[in-house]
Amino acid sequence: MDESHLTGLATDARINERLIARGLDPMKGPILSQVLEEALGQSLPSHEALRQWKPERMTADQRVREVLRRYASAS
Repeated sequence: MDESHLTGLATDARINERLIARGLDPMKGPILSQVLEEALGQSLPSHEALRQWKPERMTADQRVREVLRRYASAS
């Protein structure tokens, strides 16, 4: 899987998290809080997850990359 696809999934995860925080339905795909909980075993409040986990940081962390790869292969 190429880097641009992983970055796109990381961006989608952040967008979905923002949609949920605003009370809207997410798009199909990963959600930041779910990705982080699965990858890191930690649950962060939405605003904290959005503040800390930019797409560049998400794709740099191997644990998060693996979860994003699983999302990509499932779709």
